[in-house]
Amino acid sequence: MKRFAAAACVAAALLVPGSAFAQDPTTPNTQPAQGSSSSSKSGFSSWVADSWAGGAGGVVITKRTGGELYGEVGKTNVWHNLDFSIEAGWMSSVVNQHRIDSAGAIANYLAQSQGQTASSTIKVPAGYGAFNVRRTVYSTQKYDVYALGGLGFAVTSPKTTFVLGGTDVSGSLDQYGVTLGKDLAGHSTSALLNLGAGVTVPFGQWFGDVSYRFTPIFTANQSTKVSRFNFGVARRF
Repeated sequence: MKRFAAAACVAAALLVPGSAFAQDPTTPNTQPAQGSSSSSKSGFSSWVADSWAGGAGGVVITKRTGGELYGEVGKTNVWHNLDFSIEAGWMSSVVNQHRIDSAGAIANYLAQSQGQTASSTIKVPAGYGAFNVRRTVYSTQKYDVYALGGLGFAVTSPKTTFVLGGTDVSGSLDQYGVTLGKDLAGHSTSALLNLGAGVTVPFGQWFGDVSYRFTPIFTANQSTKVSRFNFGVARRF
């Protein structure tokens, strides 16, 4: 009996340290990978939170009237209650008086030099991008009013057509001694300014957006003053 008790004491003495080691809180944990994945997801969700994305279409008015389509993504309350957004789109025609006069002058030259009637038409489609700052200036439960300002660039691609004596001679102007400048042909990149105001109407995670934006494009020879009336829809994340 004494031998059995002694053996039990020795076994207890060996097991207790082993048990204490097994429960030692300093033992490395094999789960950090899962924690890292969770943290990464949380960081992504935090970045997406309070952001929004949408699209709009509308009417563009310069010396001609055209249409436009654009998309916009933004994030709210980035700095001092200001929202930032990136806008990119396409306008069917942004024509200024200088381009109209230049095309008209060439048509007059063709008429006088060839002794036939001549006419010209011009369209100036443009792709553009802008970085905007927005701020809500008035808010109710049913709608919000915001003001917007931004800077960007536009790529204009004028397409000018000349008709001489009922025949389209746009592709053969060189035989009449005419060479078109970038105001009437080719592509050119110019800076733009974006100023405007709008109203957003929420419905769940979505909201409607009605806005006016004045977007002068600083094209060579003469700036192109663009007025834009837009109707869009966007979703908050």
